[in-house]
Amino acid sequence: MMRILYSFLLVLVIILQANPAEAEKTKETNQITSFITGLQTENPKQAVELWLLGVKNRSGAVQYAVLSPLLQKQTEGEFKKNGWVTGQSSPWINNFQINKVTNINNNKKEYTLSYDILTSYKKLGKGEKIITVEKNPSSGRTNWFISNIKTKKNPWEAYTPAEVITK
Repeated sequence: MMRILYSFLLVLVIILQANPAEAEKTKETNQITSFITGLQTENPKQAVELWLLGVKNRSGAVQYAVLSPLLQKQTEGEFKKNGWVTGQSSPWINNFQINKVTNINNNKKEYTLSYDILTSYKKLGKGEKIITVEKNPSSGRTNWFISNIKTKKNPWEAYTPAEVITK
């Protein structure tokens, strides 16, 4: 077994040395994986708060980090296409409030949020989101991630790739 592992590692080192671009890509992939792992949340409220911080700061990378693997797969292309930047400079959203927490079961919770939609000269109105958070079902994992985001449609808000817009 060790001989096979050693052989594999030797071949990998030879390939990476022969192809510096592949080595750089591997380095970037490792950095991204480390970033996402470092942002795993210990409880469902943390997942919601971290995603909201990403929205507030227009950071698609932070938003992406707390999404479920399925949502990550579904939205990665859109995040990349937009350079990992979400939202718009004006109006923006702020003053988030958790209005309701629904315990669906021990491993799944739903947060209903409201927030202000603002510009530098006035408040345009309020927005609403319902965010579903689930505990990672993978063996040995204890983190929570966002599995669904429903946002009530309004005429001013820019939406992130993971959101489903409702009326």
